[in-house]
Amino acid sequence: MRYRNIFWGVILILIGVLFTLENLNLIYFDFRELWRLWPVVLILWGVSILPAGKWIRIGLVMAVLAGSVYYMLDRTVSSKFPDEEETEWPESGKTVFDQQFDISNEDSIDFATLNMSAAAGEFMLLDTTQALLHFSQNKTDMRYTYSKVVTDDRVVITIGSSNSRLLFNKKPHSKVRVRLNKKPVWDINLDVGAAAVQFDLSPFKVKNLELESGAASLKVKLGDKYPETRVNIDAGASELVLKVPEESGCDLKISAVLSVKEIQGFEKVDHRHYRTANFDSAANKIYLEVNAAMSNYSIIRY
Repeated sequence: MRYRNIFWGVILILIGVLFTLENLNLIYFDFRELWRLWPVVLILWGVSILPAGKWIRIGLVMAVLAGSVYYMLDRTVSSKFPDEEETEWPESGKTVFDQQFDISNEDSIDFATLNMSAAAGEFMLLDTTQALLHFSQNKTDMRYTYSKVVTDDRVVITIGSSNSRLLFNKKPHSKVRVRLNKKPVWDINLDVGAAAVQFDLSPFKVKNLELESGAASLKVKLGDKYPETRVNIDAGASELVLKVPEESGCDLKISAVLSVKEIQGFEKVDHRHYRTANFDSAANKIYLEVNAAMSNYSIIRY
């Protein structure tokens, strides 16, 4: 039997089994996690042309595919279910949820970290709250869980979906709204897939912002409430609009492939390196690192 037939046969059988199990609601995975595994195609291609024995190549293929499947099935967040109401979509009979919760604030908290994973849907942060964090969503088949860990004057909040599914020909219904407290210094780590994100962070003291996106629309507005803000954005097939205050000095390093860019108010320092004219004299500084592929992005000073 030819190795090439075994190679492609195993791949097709595995893909078919995954989709069958997903359709039977026995396993769940989402497009964001599948998108991250695209380099596996290059690995399998490389294995197929290695000058090695047939069974060695088959073993390598099985190991790579087994690791990929393990990764896909090990992406479920399990923690605490907040209050929720259940309804049904009349056209489909699916159970959907209206969900909201407040994470209480403590006077001793000076530093806060928010880790949030977002699949398909719409995610907005446009307002403040007296609580440490307010979360709400409506009409979605996703349930979100959260955890809160407090150590001295620091708190770490982790929010994620308790079940994430791959939706091909289905419109995402999730509409998530988040509000933050203005008092702490925030580190925000946001991981989104096929999502629309609109974050107005101008009222908050943001020390670090990490954004990782796949097929997404990202609109982020930064403020000048903290002396030094570091932003790292890794965008795939995305639309990115990033607004920074004119009073802050900004340093921008950009790596882009097949991208359309618009950069306002920056001077070129070196290849893919830009700065605002007031960088050295500004009291507040923002360091931006943008890695974009197949993206349309704009960096705007306001």
